[in-house]
Amino acid sequence: KAIVIACGTVSTTAMGEIENDYDLPIVGVVRPAVEKAVKVTKNKRIGLIGTVASIKSKAYDKLLLEKMPDAEIFSAACPLLVPLVENGRIHRGDIMIETAVREYLAPIKEQGVDTLILGCTHYPLIGEVIGDFMGEEVTLVSPGAETAAYVAELLEKNGLSAETGRTASHRYFVTDSVDDFSSAASLFLCQDVRGEVSKVDLNNF
Repeated sequence: KAIVIACGTVSTTAMGEIENDYDLPIVGVVRPAVEKAVKVTKNKRIGLIGTVASIKSKAYDKLLLEKMPDAEIFSAACPLLVPLVENGRIHRGDIMIETAVREYLAPIKEQGVDTLILGCTHYPLIGEVIGDFMGEEVTLVSPGAETAAYVAELLEKNGLSAETGRTASHRYFVTDSVDDFSSAASLFLCQDVRGEVSKVDLNNF
């Protein structure tokens, strides 16, 4: 009944093509995050971190300026954060993730932003590390959380919400390693997803 593009990079680089291929709601993570950032910023100085492709696309910048023309945006590509997260380097006290966060975010922090968009769905897993560095006065915006709320509202508005009390089931289809995905997804979702993951060959579709 709906598709969520739960990836910052795909949402910033391929949404136009994806939206044209399906006759049902397609939701990326950019718009919900931008709407939240515009709502919570007080000084209109907004930070943005993401993958190299996301930052180069300027997708967040364009929508931010559309919603708030006088906003100032300070962005940084953070290519090392995703592999560190996927290897479990996500905790306070881990010198590798703390060093990477400090290196990438120091220039943004110096600009006095009061809002920071975590423009990759991996980044909320290191939200505590990022929050420690940026300080309590900076609001962190998680695209994943904002997109989940956005989709829930969209489904309810269109009469597509699941029945109250209905138990959810999950199935995951991957094109790469089942074991690698199972490990990473279990870390992200804080639950064991082994047994729910199947490998598929896109050439069969």
